[in-house]
Amino acid sequence: MSGLTVAALADIHSNYIAFGRCLEAVKEAGAQVILFLGDCLTDCACPQETMALLRRCMREYDCRFVRGNREQYLIDHRAGKGGWRRGTGGGSLLYTYNRMTEDDLDFLEAMPAVRREVFPGLPAVLCCHGTPDDLRGWMETRPDQAQAWLDEADAGLLVCAHTHRPRVDRLARGTMVNTGSGGVPTEPGLIQFALLRGEGGVWRPELVSIPYDVEPVIDTFSRDGFLDEAGLWPVMMMKQLREGGEQAIPFVKRAHELWRGEGPVPERAWEQAARETGIL
Repeated sequence: MSGLTVAALADIHSNYIAFGRCLEAVKEAGAQVILFLGDCLTDCACPQETMALLRRCMREYDCRFVRGNREQYLIDHRAGKGGWRRGTGGGSLLYTYNRMTEDDLDFLEAMPAVRREVFPGLPAVLCCHGTPDDLRGWMETRPDQAQAWLDEADAGLLVCAHTHRPRVDRLARGTMVNTGSGGVPTEPGLIQFALLRGEGGVWRPELVSIPYDVEPVIDTFSRDGFLDEAGLWPVMMMKQLREGGEQAIPFVKRAHELWRGEGPVPERAWEQAARETGIL
């Protein structure tokens, strides 16, 4: 297959407005295949709009999916392992789950954690969300293991996500690409994905970053119960979208530090953590 263009998208996190802009750019780039590398859902409002766009993509493109940790959480909740309730701790996840149909959840559960894609005349592509052995793993902290995974899979390109930090790393016998985030990037007001251009037996990865207006996304948070059901999580996400950086990790970490008791972190600990981390 000559002149193949593959788009790799990840970490949309239900930001269907940013996702729609990504798809416009994917079409402009002439991609024939889309790799979705997980965390398509949760953390922003209106998950059904995101599901509608995913299903449209499946009609218009050759789409391949791998599961992210967010998809795994939704699947686990259906199996009785979630234990979420309204509020900051799990309200965003519960909000999303309650808007999923059984067909939606079956679709998520059918996604593999890892897949090896083969395109004629090009090196094989190993796809995962975090790392091949951990949906929440950080690939760039394990470059030696990344090479071992490529060698084991007899692949030349490893494509991952999860950290929301786009990058291309040249390894001894291949290349590692992190797509960045198509919905909640660390750089404010941007959407990110990767194009994998294959020709002449070689992959040439290209990182794409496109500005967009975050305010219409934030406006959706007052729709459909997101602000009512998810506690301070939507407030944190507003700051993330407007300012970028890494808002969730210090917020969650501090809340758990403040609460050393049994069971879920109470709202009073989340509120104090939000004040201390600048969310409130």
